[in-house]
Amino acid sequence: MNKKKYINYFYTVIMLFLIGCFLGCVFETILCFFQRGHFESRRGLIYGPLNPVYGVAVAIICMLLKNDKKSYIIFFKGFFYGGVIEYLCSWIQETVFNTSSWNYSEYYLNFDGRTSVYHMIWWGIATLMVVKLLYPQIIKLINNVKPRYRLKVAIIITVFLLIDAFISAFAVIRYYERLNDMAPKNAFDRIMDKYYPNARVAKIYPNIRDSKTKVKLIKMK
Repeated sequence: MNKKKYINYFYTVIMLFLIGCFLGCVFETILCFFQRGHFESRRGLIYGPLNPVYGVAVAIICMLLKNDKKSYIIFFKGFFYGGVIEYLCSWIQETVFNTSSWNYSEYYLNFDGRTSVYHMIWWGIATLMVVKLLYPQIIKLINNVKPRYRLKVAIIITVFLLIDAFISAFAVIRYYERLNDMAPKNAFDRIMDKYYPNARVAKIYPNIRDSKTKVKLIKMK
């Protein structure tokens, strides 16, 4: 693979991730409205309507399945890959941040409450729709950017996402620490306390729970 192909590949993956983050957040927000009768934040990052779980899923699934033609193969691969991605994202969040954003323990045939056969079926259906319907349109859209600008666009988006993820991660960590009466340890903690207080973090992540007690953090105080 030559340099130009590497750049196009990198650009395509980043754009698929970004678009997947956005579409996933919109989908979750709409779903929440129909399920609960009100709008509620379904963002995964502090800045922007973005949900990284969907970004990871869309980027990986599209790159792996873009050349598959048979619908049943796409469905079953999406069923498997979606379940694995959801499980791993839940495990990483719980391991790194001591929190969880979803728990499917009440569902039949669930896997440690991180995913379930029911949700994997929906991953399969969503994958089929994304690969067959959305992916061709997304590729047309992102290919409108001229090749000479693609690396710059990809780098700018990547830097923004990394900074956003860094801030979001430490905002949640300090939120958890404050709820457990842990004083700031350094200047960085004090900055996080000032700009990302409990009220702000709770509004963005209203359903985040303590991974051990399963109690919503917003209810811990």
